[in-house]
Amino acid sequence: MKTTFDLPEALVRAVKKLARERGTTARAIVQQSLTRTLAEQDQTSPFVLKDASTTGWQAMDPEFRGLSLHELVLKSYDERG
Repeated sequence: MKTTFDLPEALVRAVKKLARERGTTARAIVQQSLTRTLAEQDQTSPFVLKDASTTGWQAMDPEFRGLSLHELVLKSYDERG
């Protein structure tokens, strides 16, 4: 299947040079590169977010317990002016 990509000139020159050095075509270099990239993507495990949860409100300093979110935000800026 034919497809057109807009690539930087420097990249195209580098691909053509590599193809000449390897005695192959630029098409083969691009095809190998894309195939390798897709294979690597399949091998990578999905991102798993580290559990950073706390014990909840019990972990909060006693002076802040029971405050509303708005009050907590205001307290967080107290020393900043």
